Amino acid sequence: MPAFSRDTLSPPHTADAITSAPARIDGWTPLLQRLPAPQPSHGISLPSTAASVADARRFAARLLAEWGLDELAADAALLLSELVTNAIVHVPRGAGDVRLVLGRTPDHLVAQVIDAGGCLPLCGEAGPDSEGGRGMWLVEQIAAQWGHHATATGKTVWFTLPLPRPSSAG
Repeated sequence: MPAFSRDTLSPPHTADAITSAPARIDGWTPLLQRLPAPQPSHGISLPSTAASVADARRFAARLLAEWGLDELAADAALLLSELVTNAIVHVPRGAGDVRLVLGRTPDHLVAQVIDAGGCLPLCGEAGPDSEGGRGMWLVEQIAAQWGHHATATGKTVWFTLPLPRPSSAG
């Protein structure tokens, strides 16, 4: 697993500091690479149920369309499906909602999934007959970067996707 896919992001806010209103997340300081603070950022709180996976995909698709980033929708939907599913499956029942925050830097889409679970994700290998265990491997393969960090109330798992380059007419 590359170094950037470990615990590399240390934002100043805990999950408690992010509200359901559009969020602005300042002061991100990855240990290995500096990412500008995503602006604008928008978040949604989702109940810890299986239906929230589809809700996360719909939220991302609407926001990406609004931002003119439709071409990122398929990859973002797949990766968010994996992270939201992990948050629902691996967080104790009744531990609270799952937060999804999407933002942009000048070069990247930044997605965060915030939950009350304390178990940080691993990028492991699934057996050929395993029905699960490939989600973080997909994140590893598709995302430009990903990472996670523990918070006082749980954890945040994040990934970035590069923004499409404007085509040069000429």
